[in-house]
Amino acid sequence: MLRLFFTRILNIVKLLLNDKSIFWFQGQYESWDDAVANSSGYSDATIFEKVKESALKVKKGEALFERDSCCFDLDEFSFPLSTYLLYLASRFQSSLSIIDVGGSLGSTYFQHKRLFQYLTDLKWHIIEQKHYVEFGKIELENKVLKFSENLSDSLKNTKFNAVLFSASLQYLEHWKTFINNVVNAEAEFIILDRIPILQSNHKSFVTIQHVPAYIYDASYPCHLFSQKDLDESLLNKYEIVFELPGMDHLRLKGVPLEYKSILFRRKF
Repeated sequence: MLRLFFTRILNIVKLLLNDKSIFWFQGQYESWDDAVANSSGYSDATIFEKVKESALKVKKGEALFERDSCCFDLDEFSFPLSTYLLYLASRFQSSLSIIDVGGSLGSTYFQHKRLFQYLTDLKWHIIEQKHYVEFGKIELENKVLKFSENLSDSLKNTKFNAVLFSASLQYLEHWKTFINNVVNAEAEFIILDRIPILQSNHKSFVTIQHVPAYIYDASYPCHLFSQKDLDESLLNKYEIVFELPGMDHLRLKGVPLEYKSILFRRKF
């Protein structure tokens, strides 16, 4: 626990000093295509290979979970997300069925797995890129953990309680279309976890997120959302149940930005 505490303190210091050995944002781009042209992209094979290697260590019991290809051997629960998932589990009588959009090879699932061990029913369906899905089906899939390439396939396989976007919505090029599809599927709950929201009435724009080389040398486009855009996409048919500060602290110089974690419930 002390190591985790000091790691977080060190990261905060690095952010204050604009240290580029941690994740950081750079630039404001007119379009997603412009940002793609100036970054290596999320589909870079290097990322997948490192994530795959770490996921296999988790499978073998050599690590508790992986995040961004880094292995962790100590519990590190996300307080906001844990709160929402346990709230849902209690609401649905010890049953939890999640569609996890952009869930990699089970990063969030394995990170919080110990919290779910006494549930009577658990289903966790991940939507990911094709090569992640193919690998996940072969190496990781079981009665609880499933992989699909799109929302419609996931909906065919399970009656879900909630759709989860854990630090993933901002990396979808057509995020409004995806959210609209989730709304049309009548998801009862939607979780936006670790979502970057611009302050001071800034309009949404695209930036580039850089990853430090010690993790993997990569950069990819990322949406930074205005509160207005998120509200217009969801609040017509959904209401906010809980809203908590997000766990991330990435910054773009000169731009007021905060991370939030929000649980939405469909209006009836």
